[in-house]
Amino acid sequence: MKHFALAFLAEGKSFFQFIARYSAFWLVYFLLCRAVFILYHATQLKTVPATTVMGAFFYGFRIDLSTAGYLGVIPLLIWFIHTLFPSKYTKKVITGYTTFMLMLVALITTSDMEIYRAWGTKLNALAIGYLRYPKEALASMSSSPILLLVAICIGLSLAGYFLYRKVFGLSFAVSSRSFSVVVSRFILFIVCSGILVLAIRGGTGLAPMNPGFAYFSNFQFANHAALNASWNLMYDLKHFFKHKNNQFVYMSDDEMHERIDRLMGGKRPNDTEHILTTSRPNIIVIILESWTADVIGSLGAEKGIAPYFDELAAQGILFTDFYANGYRTSFGIAAILSGFPSTPEGSILNRPNKMERLPTLAGTLKANGYATSFYYGGDTHFDDMNAFFVHSKFEAITDKSSFQAKDLNSKWGVHDHILFERVLSDLSRQSEPFFSAMLTISSHEPFEVPMNTVFKGNDQPSLFKNAVHYTDKSLKTFFDNARTQAWFKNTLFILVADHGSILPLHRQNTYPERYRIPLLLYGDVIRKDLRGSKRGVTGSQSDIPATICSQLNLPEKEFVWSNNLFNTNRNNFAFYIFSGGFAMLTNGQIVLYNTTANKTILMDNQQQTDKQSAETLKDGQAYLQNLYQQYSRF
Repeated sequence: MKHFALAFLAEGKSFFQFIARYSAFWLVYFLLCRAVFILYHATQLKTVPATTVMGAFFYGFRIDLSTAGYLGVIPLLIWFIHTLFPSKYTKKVITGYTTFMLMLVALITTSDMEIYRAWGTKLNALAIGYLRYPKEALASMSSSPILLLVAICIGLSLAGYFLYRKVFGLSFAVSSRSFSVVVSRFILFIVCSGILVLAIRGGTGLAPMNPGFAYFSNFQFANHAALNASWNLMYDLKHFFKHKNNQFVYMSDDEMHERIDRLMGGKRPNDTEHILTTSRPNIIVIILESWTADVIGSLGAEKGIAPYFDELAAQGILFTDFYANGYRTSFGIAAILSGFPSTPEGSILNRPNKMERLPTLAGTLKANGYATSFYYGGDTHFDDMNAFFVHSKFEAITDKSSFQAKDLNSKWGVHDHILFERVLSDLSRQSEPFFSAMLTISSHEPFEVPMNTVFKGNDQPSLFKNAVHYTDKSLKTFFDNARTQAWFKNTLFILVADHGSILPLHRQNTYPERYRIPLLLYGDVIRKDLRGSKRGVTGSQSDIPATICSQLNLPEKEFVWSNNLFNTNRNNFAFYIFSGGFAMLTNGQIVLYNTTANKTILMDNQQQTDKQSAETLKDGQAYLQNLYQQYSRF
């Protein structure tokens, strides 16, 4: 045992020294690349504070470490084989691999700098795609400083090679191959591999490494400087090729535009019913995790699951035929706060170069004098949400990192009552008018909540109902305390779910019941004659931005996919996507279509003819085709 321990310690020093020196080399090299990127865009430094620019190095470190982890996998494997079967060629192989990767990273970094100068975006799959057109690509490069870029690329390659050979030189000496030594090497290889996996993933948290980790500033240049160019390109290519063959072309562009104009009311006047007593209220959006209509008694569900919500509904305006645009939180966030529907490509939040093209409700309100803030009890880096919140111009972003360790009692972060307490505390000091959005967390799996059990049973439906009931109780406490605040009487509250759920009734994943969610407008700013009313218009989350802007007499045109719910001339419909397809809903009409198999799943023509059902399908196809065209152009 003593011999094994000594062997393990000796070999451990060798293994850890190898991985540490090799990773450190890449980390220093990435710092150099980032510095060159910043200097290349020196004109940006006139408008971005120096401290913010320096922050790019700090916030980019974790992505640099992830990239170094990827690059270290092959050398670690070669080193491990070398410790078992020493070879004089090992050093040459690792040096050759590293030299090749250095030149590749230098090329990516240099290309990224010029693409950013020309397009204002990081090097991505769209830019790579233009290599299919070499003549046009060369033409577009005519104004680029080719000689300077070549010099930078060569300089970065040589500097990296010098760092590797002279500063971070590796030792390839190998000791004996006794039994205890060989066993130690196997164990250490597994341990070091685990370290690289942690580096690649970004740690042990729920959120794996994503571009949101680099977003920290309202200055997009600083965020882009923090993004490792090589890592970002790999990430973008991965998401691009995921659905590269799905073009969703069902008709001519002329027919598509004709149908979209009719759907979105392009040729009809916008005649808005004003429901507020003021055009400048405070606005609080409460996004409720997984709150399906199947837990809302006032929407026909079992009574008692969310009784306080029903109390609020009796004094507000409740929409009874309202739907989520997708099935994940990131889909709902994009729809609610940007008016952008979900696409089969996945959430636009996962594509930063596209997400940055979105208009945002917070940005519009901030430009009109509103203070803005966002609150989430979990990790905002999860599913790339942080990058979106920064882009949205939220001036204050609060997540679980802002709370004390004693409050982190949920698997995801802090429970809802703690989040609500923080919101109230902050808003008591907030200047008016303000726009504050928050996302609850406790009704997310595993449904563990700090409350005595109300719905008995350990089955998923019972646990889910308990979790919703807990959030409902937290809402009551929140509103009871909010009513004591001076800002309460001038505040519009919007309560909406981020998405629906198959629970508690085990709904089918594709059917509308799975996507039907509550939307409630509440507050003293709502006209008294409208309080306690229900609206049966068919709508979805993406309709919220235009609806809010219209009530504030603000332009809503930039939210091109948002259909004002209070426009008396609106065409009532909802569109949502599920895995492998989409649904188009109108009043009394449901069409589900599988985009993978290109076939209809369901046509439920409760109030229309088969011919009208076919027209609804064509409308849905036109909607998806146009949506995907815009998404692809972003």
